[in-house]
Amino acid sequence: MAGGKETPRQKMIGMMYLVLTALLALQVSSAIIQKFKFLDDSLMNVNEKTTAENAKVSSNIRRIVEQEGNKDAHIVKKADEVKAATAEVITYMEGLRKHLIESTGGKEEDGNYKGAKEEEKVANFMVGPEGSKKGEAYKLKEKLNAYVATLGKFGVNAPKLALDGKEDPMFMKDKDQARKDFAQLNFSETPMVAALAVLAQKRSGSS
Repeated sequence: MAGGKETPRQKMIGMMYLVLTALLALQVSSAIIQKFKFLDDSLMNVNEKTTAENAKVSSNIRRIVEQEGNKDAHIVKKADEVKAATAEVITYMEGLRKHLIESTGGKEEDGNYKGAKEEEKVANFMVGPEGSKKGEAYKLKEKLNAYVATLGKFGVNAPKLALDGKEDPMFMKDKDQARKDFAQLNFSETPMVAALAVLAQKRSGSS
């Protein structure tokens, strides 16, 4: 999450985001659905590995501080606070994923999603009734950007994770997309499996 030169992992995630955005612009077909599934699986695999790596880093920091007599115990405290904030936002997004999967029928025996193409239930849950701004994506936007603000307090220079169309460099020049808010941009007229990929991409930014 720190600013500066992008790591290979960040570059890969950025490329996946470009692919995800391109797929969202295409007409939904079985082939496209499978690509969304592959993209989601790939992002979640990266996310799980990153979570494990971060846990090792946190453990190493604690071990080193203890070996040096806890004179830098404040570093451990900050690390624990960042870890807790990260866990909170990830847990929330995992809850959204679980709801989307279960409310659209769960999984087939082969691991594919029964409601992979479902759009209406996604919009109702994530966006809410038109104009109401009651969908979960509005809460998600608040939580993601609050998380970034929390990181800023610890000296981590991170970009906002949830952008409206007019803020997103990929969409701000597109009149139709620029009018949309974060929820509409990412979860309106969006197949369920694509919504999962969006959540996976947002998690990658908070890992």
